[in-house]
Amino acid sequence: MAESQEKKQKRKKDIHGTQLEAGSNELIRVGSNIEDVMDLVVFLKDRTGVHFTLEDAPQSKCENLIDLVINEQGLPPEASDIFSLWLVSPIIELRLKKNHNPFTVVQRWDGLCTLYTNASDKEIQESEPVLMFQRDVFFKREREHLIKNEKILYYLYHEAKFNVLESRYILHEEDYHTLAGIQAIIQMGKYDDKTAIADYKANLNKYYPLFMAVPSRFKIFGRNTSTPCEQQFMEAHKKASAQLSGEPELAEQYKNYLKILWEYPFYGGAFFSGEVEVKLGKIRKLIFPSPLIKVTICINTEGIAIFDKLKDEFLLYMPFSKLSWTYVDKAWDGDNDPEPMLIIQFPSDQRTVAGDKTVTKLLQIMSGEAKLMDALIETLVAKILEDKRRISSDIDVVDAYKGHVPATISSDIDLNPTQQEKHPQKPATKTPVSDVSYKQLFNKLDRLVLETYTTDGEEVE
Repeated sequence: MAESQEKKQKRKKDIHGTQLEAGSNELIRVGSNIEDVMDLVVFLKDRTGVHFTLEDAPQSKCENLIDLVINEQGLPPEASDIFSLWLVSPIIELRLKKNHNPFTVVQRWDGLCTLYTNASDKEIQESEPVLMFQRDVFFKREREHLIKNEKILYYLYHEAKFNVLESRYILHEEDYHTLAGIQAIIQMGKYDDKTAIADYKANLNKYYPLFMAVPSRFKIFGRNTSTPCEQQFMEAHKKASAQLSGEPELAEQYKNYLKILWEYPFYGGAFFSGEVEVKLGKIRKLIFPSPLIKVTICINTEGIAIFDKLKDEFLLYMPFSKLSWTYVDKAWDGDNDPEPMLIIQFPSDQRTVAGDKTVTKLLQIMSGEAKLMDALIETLVAKILEDKRRISSDIDVVDAYKGHVPATISSDIDLNPTQQEKHPQKPATKTPVSDVSYKQLFNKLDRLVLETYTTDGEEVE
C-alpha cells in the first residue's frame, strides 16, 4: 500500500526537475561532458537503423533528425509530413514533437514512465527506449491514399505488417490470408507449384500473428475441422499471383497490402495499454477472479478502438463524431489508490424501460496512460474542428463537439506535465458530425461492463 501511495504521489508531481544521469540510457552514448559528440541510432520499421554522429546533439531537434533520416534514406521532402520520431519501449510509446530534443527526453525517461505507466521500478529500468522513425498519428489516411513513392510505401508497408503480425490490428480472418498472400508475393515472388506446403507451414509465424499461426484454436469437445492455416496461406499466395499480369511491382504490392488495412477504421493509430471491466459468468468467475482484462487502445485521427489483449479480439470502435470523453485521476484516499481513467460515452440503440428516452453507454478505461490518451483525443478533435471551420460556416456543425475541447489545447501529447490537474466533468453525448464507411465491425458491448444514462444525464439501472 505504501508503494502504491508513493507511485500516486510521483504521478502527481511535476517532473520538470527530474534528475537523471546523462547517458544512462543506451540510446545515446556521451562523453564526460554533455557538449561532447554524441552517437545516435534512429531505427526503422524494416528492422534496420540509421547511425548518426552529432556534434551539436544538445541542440538537435526532432525536426532536424527527421530531415537527416529522409536525406539518408533518399526519401522525398513530403516524407516529413508522413513520419515522425517516437520513443518506443516495451511499456510505453511516446510520439515526439518536432521541437523536442530526444536526448533531453531520454534523460527524463524514468520520470515519464513513472508518471504515465504503472510499471515497477525494475520494469522501468529495463524498458530502454529506442528512437523510431514511423508513421505520424496525425497523418490522415486519405492523404496516404495518394502516395505513389515506392520508398515511402515501403516503410508504411513494413509498419503496417508489424502491427498485423504483433496482433495490434485485429482483422477479419479472411484478410489475414489475403495479406499473407500479398506479403508472399513481395518476399517470395510469384507462386511456384514446386514449393511444398511444408515450406508454407514452416514460415507461418513470418506471415501471420501468433494466434493464427499456432494451431491453438481448438474445440474442447471434438476436433476443429477448419482448413489448416498453411493450406489457406498457399491458396492466398496462388490467388495473389494469378492476379498479376507480369512480374510484381513492389510499389503496387505495398499499396495493395495497405489498401486492405485502409478499410478498417482504426488504421494508423497510436497504441496505449489499459484495462476494462468485463462481465463474467459463474464458471468464468471461478477461473478469472478479477473482472478486469488487459486491453490495447488504438486512437487515430477518426476515433478510438479497443482490443482484448489476451484473446486477440476486437471489442469496440467508436468515431469521435459519436463520442464524448473525460479524464479522471482521483486522489489517494488512504485506503485505495484509484488508477487514472479515460471515460468514454457513446449513443446506444437501447431505450429506457418506458421507451420514452434514448440512452447512452459509459465505459471506464483504467490506464496510467489515460492522460496521454486524453491529450491526444483533445488535439485530434481540435484539428477536426479547425478543418470544419475552414470548409463550413454552419455553426451547428462546429457546436457538435462543444464541451470536448478546452479553451487552450496543447498541440500534441505533453511530455512536460505540470501539477495542474484537469477537473473531471460528466461526459455528455454529442450530435454526430460525420461517419466514414469502413468494413463492418460489430462492437461486443455485451462483454463489457457499461453504465447507462439517458441523454439528460439520468443514470438508468
